[in-house]
Amino acid sequence: MGAVGSSARRGGGTALGDLPENCVAEVMLRLNPTEICGMARLSRTFRGAASGDAVWEAKLPRNYARLLAAAGGGDEEAAALEAEAIPKKEVYARLSRRNSLDGGTKEFWLDKAGGGTCMTIYSRALSITGIDDRRYWNFIPNDESRFRSVAYLSQIWWFEVRGEVEFCFPEGVWIYHHVGDFVVKDSNGPLNIKFAMVQIDCTHTKGGLCMDSVVIKPKCLARKKGPGSYE
Repeated sequence: MGAVGSSARRGGGTALGDLPENCVAEVMLRLNPTEICGMARLSRTFRGAASGDAVWEAKLPRNYARLLAAAGGGDEEAAALEAEAIPKKEVYARLSRRNSLDGGTKEFWLDKAGGGTCMTIYSRALSITGIDDRRYWNFIPNDESRFRSVAYLSQIWWFEVRGEVEFCFPEGVWIYHHVGDFVVKDSNGPLNIKFAMVQIDCTHTKGGLCMDSVVIKPKCLARKKGPGSYE
């Protein structure tokens, strides 16, 4: 792109950097965050457009101030003031990081490529029947787990795992992996979600299961196959 732009200037033509910044910003509104960051490297004009509040506010969930409050400890009034004061690109960057909740047993973040809000709930935050009896369950180290350990089921007759979370999920259609869908119609208040995995057929024992965490994500991200690609 740089060579094309230089050649155009020497020939008296219009270069890529001559495009009005507002026109470039209009194009960026139709791109995902990863593509916007890539285009910002093309020229000074593109970099300026890629830093605009209008571009990044369009990529943020409507309730981004509430999410910022959750990331900062829960002070919604202070978070609302901060959300207005700092660039929206910075808001997006903060929410794209893993933000801990409830003593580090839960995390939420924005998907960097698509902007969807995701959450992970660690197995220690779940209600697991028999978890305190080491004959049945043990927490064992696991380097592949983000939480550095997983709940391992040795053997049990009554298998029951239940969880609950209350959070300001943005509006839209969501999915519990292998459990079901739920729809958020109002993002202005917290939504309470309960979920469970139960197998109480006592004719045989259950064992050999490793439980790391529960992941909640928008339905569109559940179909994601790779960076920037969806089914």
